[in-house]
Amino acid sequence: MSTPPPPPGGNDENPYTSGAGSDSPGQGSAGSDSPGQGSSGYDSSGYGSGSGYGQGGDAAPSSAGYQSAPSYYGGQAPNDAENNLGIIALVTGIISILACGPLGIVAVIYGRKSQAASAAGRANNGTLGTVGFWLGAVALAIMVIAIVFFVVLLVLGISAGDFNT
Repeated sequence: MSTPPPPPGGNDENPYTSGAGSDSPGQGSAGSDSPGQGSSGYDSSGYGSGSGYGQGGDAAPSSAGYQSAPSYYGGQAPNDAENNLGIIALVTGIISILACGPLGIVAVIYGRKSQAASAAGRANNGTLGTVGFWLGAVALAIMVIAIVFFVVLLVLGISAGDFNT
């Protein structure tokens, strides 16, 4: 994208380039000795000479009028390895509820690690870790209740003493 031509009226300064009126090379100053350029900083083709792409080293990137892309996350992107902690916690929490109670221990451990990484800003999925933690805790509670239930049944069965051998 090029800069528009200068406004009529004999204004010798170029309002579209930074450093207008200075004697720095490549900025289109009034005292420029470059062939093909008039006093307004434009060459004979009508395009500005001080800014844009392909201007070899002395044109600053900000002189073209472009800004850098905005940072939507407010810093660098979180580490994927830290985000995996929340996913591991959630998956092991679901499996521990459905099939394997002792896997709840893994869900609780990874859930806490995921929450800590999220609080420190190293991960952005702390909610998955929280859900995985609570699923693992519920699975462990169900497992403990089931063990207590079967132990009580075993004790009651033994105490009845009705063994016919």
